[in-house]
Amino acid sequence: MARKLSTIRILILLFFSFFKIALFVVGGGLAMVPVIEDVFVREKKLLKEKDILDMIAIMQTMPGMLAVNAAICVGYKLAGLKGAVVSVIGVIMPSIAIIMLIAALFMNLDVKNPHILMMFSCVRACVVAVFLGTAYRLFKNAVHSLFDYVFLVGFVVALMCGVSQIKLILLSMPIGWGYVLYWRFRMRRKK
Repeated sequence: MARKLSTIRILILLFFSFFKIALFVVGGGLAMVPVIEDVFVREKKLLKEKDILDMIAIMQTMPGMLAVNAAICVGYKLAGLKGAVVSVIGVIMPSIAIIMLIAALFMNLDVKNPHILMMFSCVRACVVAVFLGTAYRLFKNAVHSLFDYVFLVGFVVALMCGVSQIKLILLSMPIGWGYVLYWRFRMRRKK
C-alpha cells in the first residue's frame, strides 16, 4: 500500500466510496468493478490489481449480490470485519433509498413514455460498454500463458455450446489444480 491511513479514516473512506459507487453506477456488481478498481487501486492506491482479480473470483463464487460481495471483499481486505460491515452499509443504503423512492412514485410512472424508454435504452448500452471494458481489463491482467489462452477458448466454446456455467466452474477447479501439480512436478525435476 502506498500510504498508511488510520482505521477511522479507512472506514469513512470505505463507507462514502461504496455509497457513491452504488448511487451512481448502473448495472450491478460487475459494472462496479472498474469503478472500485479506479477508486481503490488507481486513485487511493490502497489495493493492487491482483487484489481486484482475486476479489472478482471470490465475489463470483460467494452467494448473494455481487455488489455486496465486492464491498465485503474490499472492506475486509482494508479494515477487517469492521471494514466489511461499513462497506456493506455504504453499498446498500442508496439502493434502499432508490427503491423506496421508486415505490412511492411507481403508481404515477408511465412505463410507455418514449422518454423513459429511451433513457433505459441508453443505460443498457452504457452497461454493455462497461462490461466489455471490465472483460478486457480482466483478460489483460489474467491471461498470460498458452494454457490460459487454451483454457479461455475452451471455456467460451463450451458456453456457446450450452454447457452450464456451474459445470464448467466445477470442471475447471480440478483442471487448474492438475496444472499446478504438473508445474510443481516439472520444477522439482529440473532441480
